[in-house]
Amino acid sequence: MATSQGTRPLANQVAKTVVDSAPVVKIVCACLTVVYLCGLLHDVSSRNLAISAGTFLPQFKIWTALTAGFYEQHVVYVLLDFVALFASSATLQPLWGGSEFIRFIVLVQVLTSLAFIFIFFLLYVLFRAEQLLFVSFHGMGGLVAALAVAMKQVMPDQTIAPLPFGGVSLRMKHVPFSIVAIASLLAGVGLLPTSAILGVCEGFFIGWVYLRFYQRQSSGREGMRGDPSNAFAFASFFPDVLQSFVSTVAGVVYSVAVAVHLCPKQATIVDIDTFNSTNVHLLSADAQRQRELAIKALNSRLKDTGEPEEWPSMDGDGDMPEAAESAKKPGVTAAHIELDMSSADSPASNMGTPQVARADSSA
Repeated sequence: MATSQGTRPLANQVAKTVVDSAPVVKIVCACLTVVYLCGLLHDVSSRNLAISAGTFLPQFKIWTALTAGFYEQHVVYVLLDFVALFASSATLQPLWGGSEFIRFIVLVQVLTSLAFIFIFFLLYVLFRAEQLLFVSFHGMGGLVAALAVAMKQVMPDQTIAPLPFGGVSLRMKHVPFSIVAIASLLAGVGLLPTSAILGVCEGFFIGWVYLRFYQRQSSGREGMRGDPSNAFAFASFFPDVLQSFVSTVAGVVYSVAVAVHLCPKQATIVDIDTFNSTNVHLLSADAQRQRELAIKALNSRLKDTGEPEEWPSMDGDGDMPEAAESAKKPGVTAAHIELDMSSADSPASNMGTPQVARADSSA
């Protein structure tokens, strides 16, 4: 009786979560359920739902690029996918909107599947082992990792649960790396196929790249895409002891990506309130455009805080004592704003940290 009474509030909470969830989440869960049930049929087995390099184009099974991400072979994994979808949608869907949330899901699912077959086709070309063409991929592990990345972006310091050792707590910023580590452990003991690890890592990376560089911002500066803040740098997903090494490698990869125009350059402007660096995308490599962008950002911040918003033209090369005097804040006797364009044209920026504007103040 006590057990029944104890489980009733939990069941009620689960039911309320399902009922209150957004329609897009219910649709995704319905698709996951339908594909799982189809996989139980003998005539619609994994060869028609999972994806592999040897069947995708040669047998024209184009639909598997979408169905592979929704196909799970065990009901336990289906339930875990439900938990991840409902938990993340409660935060992300109101913030992004339904269309962006479903776009993110479809984008990660399809690109994870296509990246998988590309990698195994490349391995086949290198090693000429025909069995590599028929290694199949399926499951929502990649999407779960990508959703964890998105949650880390939105609420990195949110406490998930206290750990039973060390007096520390598991925070949201630890979850993406933990998912990769747990999936690797499960694959090591045979509870997950090895191909699932690749899918998890691909989803992790694809989700981060989209959120970092390409997601259109619904608020803030017009035309801005992605979240290039230092708190969302690739190295921030790793333990502290690895972050220096990962940051170095990521900086090299980023420089190459900028050189071949896969990623936009990034710049740094100053937060007037806190004097902390905040990254924004460069809409152009032109130095004058960078100056205008910096001034526009400063004017916007001053307008929000009720300060005078008129700044002098950037056509001249001199300092701006009149603007600094007019933008004076309480407790600040002088402020000096200057532009540092020395690193604006350097492609080898470390994850987008070249300085565009710098503000110094003296009490």
